[in-house]
Amino acid sequence: MSRRSAVVYVGDDTNVRRRVRDAVSDAWSAPRTPTCRMVAPTALASATEEEGSPLADACGIVTTADALASDGVRNRLASTPGTVPVIAAVEELGVELTRTVIEADADDVVRIGPDERSETDGGAGDSLAECLRDAIEPALTRLGADDVVRLRDALLDAGTTLMSTRSDEVETKIVWTMEQVGRQVEVDRIICYLEAGDAFEPAYHWSSGNCDPDSKSFAEFPGPEELSTFENVVRPPTSAEESEATTPTDGGVPSDAESPPGADDGPIPDVGDGAPSATVHVPLVSDWELVGVLALEADEPRAWTEDEVAAYRTFGDLIAHTLARNERRLELRRQTERLEQFSAVVSHDLRNPLNVLSGYLDLVEDDVARPKYEAMDRAVHRMETLIEDLLMLAKRGDAIDETESVSVAALAEDAWDSVRAPKATLTVGGDVGHVEADPGRLRQLFENLFRNAVDHGGPDVNIEVGTDGDRSGVRGMYVADDGPGVPPDARDSLFDSGFSTAGSSGLGLAIVDRIADAHGWELEVRNDGGAVFELSFGTETAAAPA
Repeated sequence: MSRRSAVVYVGDDTNVRRRVRDAVSDAWSAPRTPTCRMVAPTALASATEEEGSPLADACGIVTTADALASDGVRNRLASTPGTVPVIAAVEELGVELTRTVIEADADDVVRIGPDERSETDGGAGDSLAECLRDAIEPALTRLGADDVVRLRDALLDAGTTLMSTRSDEVETKIVWTMEQVGRQVEVDRIICYLEAGDAFEPAYHWSSGNCDPDSKSFAEFPGPEELSTFENVVRPPTSAEESEATTPTDGGVPSDAESPPGADDGPIPDVGDGAPSATVHVPLVSDWELVGVLALEADEPRAWTEDEVAAYRTFGDLIAHTLARNERRLELRRQTERLEQFSAVVSHDLRNPLNVLSGYLDLVEDDVARPKYEAMDRAVHRMETLIEDLLMLAKRGDAIDETESVSVAALAEDAWDSVRAPKATLTVGGDVGHVEADPGRLRQLFENLFRNAVDHGGPDVNIEVGTDGDRSGVRGMYVADDGPGVPPDARDSLFDSGFSTAGSSGLGLAIVDRIADAHGWELEVRNDGGAVFELSFGTETAAAPA
């Protein structure tokens, strides 16, 4: 951070310059003493944007009546940031000079007599040193506007870094970002506390020195009521007015002024009692719940600005979002592992006894009349279909592999070979052509639509596959049957998992819908002498017709 750290004297009078230098030395002790330098009025008035402003590092400006006589100097001083005080040092303050001081937007006036002693309202003493200290001290302990801009830029880079964080990089990247921000704004510690049962544990932290933070109860944080309602808690408050509202009166009772959000009614701790001199506590919020607290601590006196605190809130939001995103990723990974375990059970522990049952059915096929085992055969077939559907959902979900140009006719006929419906017929149009798709998943789509037609249209159902195409490629495809069609009251729930009107698993059409959606296709159903399932392709998936 390049905090403003120079008291700049604008004038040609070397005697006044010496007085300003002495006043700076009297007002501050090392190492916090600002530098003191002189800028000639002509140099200030003629400075260009390319050269940079001679006042860029000024935390305070002292000028004289002679310097204020220049229009260029007055305009330059009037355009300085409001956080940089301008003090006019004059011998006598007349009407014309008062107007000039107002035009320069000066913050204060100090009368300097020829006897080298400063006077304000006739009082003796080094009033210039007192005036400088009162006006400039806040600027020495707060970020300037340019520092806040750099802080925001650093947070923008941090956001890019945190959003690309893998699960095994979360701690490293959060701590690295804390270090970048901490060194940028010159705080001593940044600690991220996360809720863990009845306490808040210091999950991540950075320090410019040694730091070994302990866990805290929520009540130990400053302003727990404000934190619980997702407000920032700032110590000391961010403005002089807020500070007055929280400073005890002579009787030890806080003033009647209304305290701002996050302001403490007690005295602000200093370094001497072992507590940080200034802190900002930002709530970490995820899904409208408080999940942690981000603390920024400075051991030296610090005046926080509202823009600075807002940037820290953004920092806290970035951390909270990163942690929530990582937790969702880990939960998905745990779900995937459970699905893989489920797939293993389904493929082994269920298929084995089913295969035994199917084998015995084949053995009795020639010795027992079909009506006596037909119900058992249908049950075995239904269980095989259910297992295949469950495995498809568990292993593939909504994902597709690489796509390629595939023949619709060849894929449909291949899928038909796996459907047990010897009395049913499949007709594939001669102009069906090709489509860009994942072959395995498109084959599954056909299988499920064919089985759905057999389940609802009967064992002798007639099924037709056709496409809506032109010379530029296939634009749509349909699978139609001559069964009873889709009941009107079932159309809205047809693709929901578990919904069925024929006693099937209720997963077949749900899988069809997921496969279509994974390809970016639109799926609709209508009745036209039976059920018609229509798939509409985007132009990117279309391929040349056969």
